Amino acid sequence: MKVDDAALDTSDALPSLSVVITTYGRPDLLPSVLEAVLADPYPHEVVVVVDGCPHGSYDVVKRLAAHQPRLRPVWQENAGAAAARATGVAHASGEVVLLLDDDVLAGPGLAEGHARAHAGRSNLVVVGALDTVPPPRRAPGDVTTLLYIEDYERARARYLRDPSSVLAHLWAGNVSLRRADALRVGLAAGVRLHRHNDQEFGLRCVRAGLAGVFDPTLAARHLHRRNLGSFARQAWHAGAARRRLGDGYPDLLPNTDPRADLPAAIRYAVTLAAAPGLHRLTRPLLAGGLRLAGLARLWPLETALARLLRQVELLRGYLGRP
Repeated sequence: MKVDDAALDTSDALPSLSVVITTYGRPDLLPSVLEAVLADPYPHEVVVVVDGCPHGSYDVVKRLAAHQPRLRPVWQENAGAAAARATGVAHASGEVVLLLDDDVLAGPGLAEGHARAHAGRSNLVVVGALDTVPPPRRAPGDVTTLLYIEDYERARARYLRDPSSVLAHLWAGNVSLRRADALRVGLAAGVRLHRHNDQEFGLRCVRAGLAGVFDPTLAARHLHRRNLGSFARQAWHAGAARRRLGDGYPDLLPNTDPRADLPAAIRYAVTLAAAPGLHRLTRPLLAGGLRLAGLARLWPLETALARLLRQVELLRGYLGRP
């Protein structure tokens, strides 16, 4: 006798779900982000943790919460994204927590889709897709978003090719897991990192015996933006985080040196440009050339200089050079 699929596919069988959003310095984006997630009737609450931001974010969330009973504003003194997520999960009450970044627009049915992925399962981390729409017409400085898209597409391809990489190289922003598993693993890292907090959490999930699944149908839109100054600073912090992650998880990340996969000529150029005696000259030359190339709309040159600047700052962060 054929089993009625509809009888098996009922919302009553799904776990309850809380959305947790942590935010700092994006009060202008919050209304759109929260409107998108609250348009989905499935999550019974949306917990928004404002990480000590002095720019009016908490006021924005409180104002919206006055008309949205599912919205729960939480304030904490600034402690970083990982600690803010831990605070959000502690305040959540759903069986599953969906962790969204504060520049991510949830797609229709995203929360329910994450809940379905966890139905009848535990010890699972579900990673949804982040679709960053490129600028409709390239302008100077857009190279930071275009390189971000390249990086993410490489990560997406690796997830599909090698599912075991989902947690070891976790790219969060649209991630869910059982609240009990999140509390067991702990979202607040032992070491505060300016970058790669997501990956560090994923590595702890691996050690705790959780499995990672990438589901590209659970899609959200990423409103990425980053100026060139932030681009370089974040590259430095990413390099420093790589070194610390490599030291902390040598069995899972055997080689975190940012030069490892570079062609020999590029590796030599990056090493030379990052040298303490030359960096005072190479950094302003690269940054200035990058801006001039963008203004002149020499897109291939702008892209090449941005990649080189990023590699230099990655290496300097990895080597601990200020």
